Amino acid sequence: MKTANEITPTQLFHPGLALSEEIEYRGLTQRKVAEDMGISPTMLNEIITGKRNITTSVAIKLEKALDINALFFLNMQVRYEYYSMKKELCKHAA
Repeated sequence: MKTANEITPTQLFHPGLALSEEIEYRGLTQRKVAEDMGISPTMLNEIITGKRNITTSVAIKLEKALDINALFFLNMQVRYEYYSMKKELCKHAA
């Protein structure tokens, strides 16, 4: 039986995907959300497409714009980075 430290997600995805799905679910546009956050639509799109990470500042702006706790997105980002790095390091160690 595996311990919690040995369990890894079977599917790894950038938190931008969850953000994209939330925006779509609410019937919003990226442009509207970016405007509400006070960032450029290009920056939001880069987050959604996984080209840019969700920083603490961005998470707080998302919290204000979407009323979703900033820690939700920060935790997703940290987990994504952790498991991505772990997968990469394991690939090189094998």
